[in-house]
Amino acid sequence: MSKKVSKDYSLAVKAVIFSVAVFFIVSGVSFAAVSESKSYKLHASVMDGGGSTGTSASYTSENTVGAPLDPQSVSGTNYKTDGGALSSFNTIPTVAIASHNDGVVIYDDTPTLQWTYTDKDNNSQHYYQIQVSNDNFVSTVVDTGVVTSSDISYTTANLPITESGLTYRWRVRVSDGFDYSGWQEATNGFRVNTVTMEMPIIWARVSATGNEIAEELWQNDGDPYLYWDYPVTGAEVAGYSYAWGSVPDDEIDTIGVSYQTPQGLLNDGVREFFLRAQNTAGTWSDTASFQIWVDREEPVVGSYSPVNSELIATDVPTISVAVSDIHSGVNPDGIELRINKAKVSATYDDGAQDVIAIPKIALGEGDNVVSLEVNDLVGNKSDLLVWSFVIDTVKPTGVIVINNEDALTNSIYVNLDLSATDSTSGLNLMAISNDGVFDSEPWESFSMRKENWALDAISGTRKVFVKFQDKAGNISEIFNDTIELVIVAPDTIITSGPSLQTKSTDALFTFKSTTSGSVFRWKFDAEEWSEWSTEDTASKTGLSKGNHYFKVQAAKDVNNSGEIDADEIDPVPEERTWTIGKEDVVKPEIPKKKPFRFWKEE
Repeated sequence: MSKKVSKDYSLAVKAVIFSVAVFFIVSGVSFAAVSESKSYKLHASVMDGGGSTGTSASYTSENTVGAPLDPQSVSGTNYKTDGGALSSFNTIPTVAIASHNDGVVIYDDTPTLQWTYTDKDNNSQHYYQIQVSNDNFVSTVVDTGVVTSSDISYTTANLPITESGLTYRWRVRVSDGFDYSGWQEATNGFRVNTVTMEMPIIWARVSATGNEIAEELWQNDGDPYLYWDYPVTGAEVAGYSYAWGSVPDDEIDTIGVSYQTPQGLLNDGVREFFLRAQNTAGTWSDTASFQIWVDREEPVVGSYSPVNSELIATDVPTISVAVSDIHSGVNPDGIELRINKAKVSATYDDGAQDVIAIPKIALGEGDNVVSLEVNDLVGNKSDLLVWSFVIDTVKPTGVIVINNEDALTNSIYVNLDLSATDSTSGLNLMAISNDGVFDSEPWESFSMRKENWALDAISGTRKVFVKFQDKAGNISEIFNDTIELVIVAPDTIITSGPSLQTKSTDALFTFKSTTSGSVFRWKFDAEEWSEWSTEDTASKTGLSKGNHYFKVQAAKDVNNSGEIDADEIDPVPEERTWTIGKEDVVKPEIPKKKPFRFWKEE
């Protein structure tokens, strides 16, 4: 028999069988009676209890995978027939996508894909096949091949991922052992992102449309406008959390990409803005930061030298001003120092925090006015400081006169008349000396008269020296004047007294002076000197046994001052010793000859 005849015959037989089967069903013949044969099976997917409204895929060759189908299968819209003595009818299983078909981002690169399986013939799932693609199935990232399993889920291996997210679509087909359902595709699919997020990128401006603020550079804007971007294109960012000076909390503060710092929030200094991003899966990025260095305070100007109104004795003084800036620092090129309105070059010692200037041209005598302004490195300028000092480099001049220019004096005490001038600062101190050395003589306040200045007690030409100091500290030359000193002092003579050795406990002395009009004072033993008196006798009674001595001294008020001066007293008192009693008497020494009492400088 020819192949064509054989094929036609086969088709005819199958048609007859198909008609008989339909006849049985329509005629109400029991389905069980038809399917008593162990070799054949008849299922009606539309008309039987499997569901009158069910549908199935068209029966193409891809649905004819698996036993007991053979290459002679034919297809229909609701059921399948196989060649044979009697034909078998099988309802194709139905599969539906149950997960990962909403297009959302996931952060799991091994997703578990799920589906549902139904079969009107109550045949269990024998096989499934999964394919996953990120290019609309031009190629596949995952293809399980035919898997013998009744599972209705499949966990993929690691899928390729990027933070911006790759879109994946997946499809599944199942088999009940007789037929495949055909591909059921997750048309919306899903997106996969990395779990780790990038940090946002932050910038700053002085305002929303103002100039940029560079990070970690001093500037004087205290309410910056912060803005940022998330560096991954297409990443799903839910929002941002931010804070000044601390790590942000886990609460979203904004879904926007900018923040205007309120006025008054930031103090000067190094300030840091922190920002974190959160994606739609609730994952937070690492914290990004941006340092704003704020300096709105002007430099601080402190003490200075020379101080205001100070008198100085140099015309090229070193001018020093304490200046500091705790933030950006003093700008060495932003110092403007002027003396008498003329600009003077100045330097800044960063270690000592001093502005230093030394005039290159000598300054004039008298008042000199200084002004100073200082800028820091961001342009904040200090308040104008103005002060003055007085320069006095000229020494005072002066004159000294002893005793109204008398040529001679008999007293070592003289009066000094002093005069001095200083054109700028005025007189302040003076020092007086008898030898002109000024090694131990103290400075004292300037006075135009010095009374009772004591000359050296040596007859002859005596000099008195003086020097002056003005209020700026300039010291004058040494000035002097002379006077002739003639010392005239009486000599004292004891004319009578007790014997050198006597039993009498009483003593009487008489004495005289070589100069008329003299007065006397005396004392016995360790007594104090008596008062000056014109009496020329002295007595003592009730003396004890032993050695005794007596001293007497003459003086004369030569200058008629009413007082006895040191140079008017006999410089060597007259003395007599004696002993009372005969036993254990120690003879006193015989007094030596009195020295000559007149000294004259040669």
